[in-house]
Amino acid sequence: MKKRFSIIMALTVLMAFVIPNSSFAGIGGPTSYKYSTYPANKVNLNVIQTSPGNIQLKALNLSANLEHTGYIGINGGFFSDQVEGTTGMKKTHNIAINNGKPVIGTDKAGNNGWYNSGNQGTIIWDAKNRKFLYKVLNNGWEVNKAVGHTNYWAQGGVSMSLGSANWKDTMKKEKLPNPDGLAQRTAMVYSGSGIYLIVTDTKCTAEAFRAAIQQFFGIKDGSPKNDVNGIFLDGSGSSQMRAYDHNNKLINIKGDSRPLNQIITVTP
Repeated sequence: MKKRFSIIMALTVLMAFVIPNSSFAGIGGPTSYKYSTYPANKVNLNVIQTSPGNIQLKALNLSANLEHTGYIGINGGFFSDQVEGTTGMKKTHNIAINNGKPVIGTDKAGNNGWYNSGNQGTIIWDAKNRKFLYKVLNNGWEVNKAVGHTNYWAQGGVSMSLGSANWKDTMKKEKLPNPDGLAQRTAMVYSGSGIYLIVTDTKCTAEAFRAAIQQFFGIKDGSPKNDVNGIFLDGSGSSQMRAYDHNNKLINIKGDSRPLNQIITVTP
């Protein structure tokens, strides 16, 4: 009996390594994602790792901060408190599309999740073909053309250009706000078949944040990996995360508790 138990335990451990995205269950902890921390170069990363099929993009219209929604996830794209005339809702300045529909839900209206602020980095999960696409795009029509169907989600931001020696030129071209200031920061990164939602509560520059993320994924400038890339999302007081660790302890990164316009959620 002891021998059989040992074999079962060994197989269980092996499967955890072979299929890392199949289950993220801790003892009494979450089952659809894994929360972890990673200190790198004096920047502390808070990381939610999950499968892309667990991701859903939502609009809050500045009605609440992440803490008070009850969702698991992080803040999303950049936004302002201006009202978008077509929908009467607050403007969100990055692509945020679920299955061919912008997060606010009205097709092709301005600043409702259908547009980036110019040509900017966009992570697409092609659910039909089960693969990530990384494109620099302006709007949802371009996303639809790139994917070829509507069974996808797409989140826009500013290209991190992980592994690229020319990342600063791209970041400037895509107009990341406050790159050299000390601020809390947020990112979305895909690696292999997994998606990573990353927030730092360390006030740091964009360069320090990106360097910590590259260390986490084992990437150096000049040596990009085809299956890893990411985007900067909104930062400063908007950098928020809500999750549970493997002991079911609530992790609540509040930023300055400001209401958010768009968030990235994870199926609990």
